[in-house]
Amino acid sequence: MNTEERYNELCGLLLEYNRHYYELDAPLVDDAVYDKLMLELIDIERRHPKLIRKDSPSARVGGTASSTFTEVIHDPPMLSLGNVFSELDLDEFHNRCGKNYQGDYAAELKYDGLAVELLYKNGVFVKGSTRGNGTVGEDVTANLATVRNLPLRLSGSGIPDEITIRGEAIMTKAEFERLNELRARAGEQPFANPRNAAAGSLRQLDPSVTESRELTLCLYGIGRISVDGIISSESEMFSRFTEWGLPKPPVFELGGIETVKKFYNNWLEHRYELGFDIDGVVIKVNDFSVREGIGYTSKAPKWAAAWKFPAQEALTLLESVDFQVGRTGLVTPVANLAPINIGGVMVKRATLHNFSEIKSLGVRIGDIVKVIRSGDVIPKIIESHGGKNTADIIPPENCPVCGSILLKEDIYYRCVNKECQAIGSESLKFSVSKHALDIEFFGPELIVRLAEAGKISSIADIFSLTEYDLLSVERMGEKMADKIIASIDKRRTLTLSHFLRSLGIRNVGEHIASVIASEAISLDRLTAMTSAELMSIYEIGPEVAGSVYDFFHKEETLAIVEAMLKNGVTVTDEQRETPADTQANGKTFVITGTLESMGRKEAETLIEKLGGRASGSVSKKTDFVVAGTSPGSKLDKARELGVTVLTEDEFIAMIKQ
Repeated sequence: MNTEERYNELCGLLLEYNRHYYELDAPLVDDAVYDKLMLELIDIERRHPKLIRKDSPSARVGGTASSTFTEVIHDPPMLSLGNVFSELDLDEFHNRCGKNYQGDYAAELKYDGLAVELLYKNGVFVKGSTRGNGTVGEDVTANLATVRNLPLRLSGSGIPDEITIRGEAIMTKAEFERLNELRARAGEQPFANPRNAAAGSLRQLDPSVTESRELTLCLYGIGRISVDGIISSESEMFSRFTEWGLPKPPVFELGGIETVKKFYNNWLEHRYELGFDIDGVVIKVNDFSVREGIGYTSKAPKWAAAWKFPAQEALTLLESVDFQVGRTGLVTPVANLAPINIGGVMVKRATLHNFSEIKSLGVRIGDIVKVIRSGDVIPKIIESHGGKNTADIIPPENCPVCGSILLKEDIYYRCVNKECQAIGSESLKFSVSKHALDIEFFGPELIVRLAEAGKISSIADIFSLTEYDLLSVERMGEKMADKIIASIDKRRTLTLSHFLRSLGIRNVGEHIASVIASEAISLDRLTAMTSAELMSIYEIGPEVAGSVYDFFHKEETLAIVEAMLKNGVTVTDEQRETPADTQANGKTFVITGTLESMGRKEAETLIEKLGGRASGSVSKKTDFVVAGTSPGSKLDKARELGVTVLTEDEFIAMIKQ
């Protein structure tokens, strides 16, 4: 037997041993035999690199570290799922699938991990990527190749020439605990939960780090397949996955809508018995041809939904209260709690929002309080159960950071000292966040380190940073510094609306920034506008107008704008389309409930393109309220005020005209 023949024999043996060990839980050989064969394989690959196969089992023991992740386009896009929160919502979903629909639904677990896509060509795994924004993800092929239950080569018959398979990379609770124990011993910050640990592990630049952390793939769908019609349903898809050596779902059930309800209630009660986290169940129409008839919105399939578990709650002791200062000087009370595990996450702090909330809850220091944690939202206190030796939560008179006297504004307390360190620090953190400049790799911790080093004090300083400045702070390497500088350079050209929202002006979020920019068009025009001119813009009231006018006319804030321009920022004019002559021209619309044909944001964008205005509240100035399914109180108010109510079909007919 020559070297190439022996190499291929070793690949075949090791791939088969991997399948039995990781997928079938039935090892064929002991570890010593396996390790001996693997070492022989690696030695051949070292001596004869031209022989290395793409599906080589050695790919699982880590590869060369990467300096960055390249982009991967998802075709078709990896859409999100609409949510269901109750049996009533589920019945509405069932009706949307067809009032007389009698076919099966596929009920599956909703894994709490990182969504990924796998590309197989001629049965060989060639590319793996993260979901990203659904359209563009990151290439993590080398890292995914280290995941033990991912087959590098498919087996069986009927394998298509090309197929993309979608699923979730998760971390088991046992592996999460093991990893955090190791991090604690090393003095490193523990991961907050298994989902964060899985995401962090899969996005390592060095695949050997990913390989050292045990991830598991749970697959649930197909993106693209080169041969139409070979798979006709969800249940058949899972059967094919098993035939091809792919991981099969740990739990899967077929049946009508009542079966779905029983499936949900069972796992709501027994989810903690699983070795991994789930945050609900997924319901899909089983038959693929029926799915095509039901269709999609721009963001999600209409034939599938995620039935989320209710927010998780727990009782604990409120030990003390801190007061945090935000970027606008607003002081927020934050509760320090006796540590409590809520859904696998150790919770020590929770927001109290404001002092009016504290009063309405009747909460005091020393109380036993009910804390709710829902998804990634910060935990919050929702009830007080009283307690012994309690004390009132008294609003501070002075800023907890700079000591300045606080200004009381209705139910809020605000620090108005422009030199307050907390305001400056929080403003800088906002500047680089996804809500503002959205500078990748530039997190809050780096902001603090650069500020302490005297490298930045305002948003303008970000655009004058050099690689030398970044390397002068602790724990910064050359590769990361290069990536940060490249990310900053991507934000040197901004539209007027993006620029406006990045400045962190009080009362100006993404929507208001867009409204103002659409009217002002250019930065020069905006800076020249009076308060009255700003107030004449639809949706802009006196508070917003005052905030914007003051920002562009106060010496210290105008200096920031000028410094940004000097440091290489270019603000392009806002593009405003000339609307067609339609019934929407000059009219104000409010959307309430869920639209079937499009998402709310998509509908609002369409209204604005046709010359109309999309508003979030109903008033006498509202011309039309578009009512989808499950409309809220806005519909009642529209009827009370005599505002014209349109069904979704009537709305679509109007915009088509």
